[in-house]
Amino acid sequence: MVIKRKIVNILLAASMVAVVMLAGVLASHRVADPICSQISVSIKDSTERQYVTAQELQGVLRQAGLWQIGQPLSKISCQEIEHCLQTHPMLREAECHELSTGEVRIAVRQRVPLMRIDGDEHYFVDMDRTVMPVRASVNTPVMVVSGRIGRQQALGEMYDFVYMLSRNRYWRDKIHTIRVSNPKMIELVDSEHKYVIILGDLSNAEQKMANLKKLYEEGFDKVGWPEYKQIDLRYANQIIGRK
Repeated sequence: MVIKRKIVNILLAASMVAVVMLAGVLASHRVADPICSQISVSIKDSTERQYVTAQELQGVLRQAGLWQIGQPLSKISCQEIEHCLQTHPMLREAECHELSTGEVRIAVRQRVPLMRIDGDEHYFVDMDRTVMPVRASVNTPVMVVSGRIGRQQALGEMYDFVYMLSRNRYWRDKIHTIRVSNPKMIELVDSEHKYVIILGDLSNAEQKMANLKKLYEEGFDKVGWPEYKQIDLRYANQIIGRK
């Protein structure tokens, strides 16, 4: 019995020591919780485009109560900061992380516009098929689509067509304007040769443009560029030029 009591006493003593040590560790962690001394905002693609400034994003975080310099890092939520900035209409993504030194670093990337819509509404459509508002800082040259075009068409077949043109160096240098009278009457402006290209609707648009490129390269480049006002691509297996 004496031996058993000794064993129990030893276990109790060991448990008390463990509790004291754990309390010490927790207390040291509380003391070591660093204070946020600095928040930095960097725009990773600022050399390519400058649609927002770090000062503007600081203001967004201040307004949301998330500019928390002087607060313990344990009270700062990087997830909330990222969510707040990702709702900004000019930003594509935001990342936030904390350093043990007390600094909070935020890195953002901006949206990349693909085309500008100038119709009943005025807005940009970005490379992610998302609407961007028009603002003076968005001055990147992009395709301009004007006329009677709704959002469904803009974010659907028109996006696909403009994206195809933007990936084609040959057309990217020549076509900068698209005019929409209605969904079945779409015209392109060849700014290099001053032609109005009647596309009709966007069905088989890629094939129509391939046929026109072949005419340009195998016809006009070799025999000379006629003084056409219009080139009509609406008809199967033929291209009609009008002076």
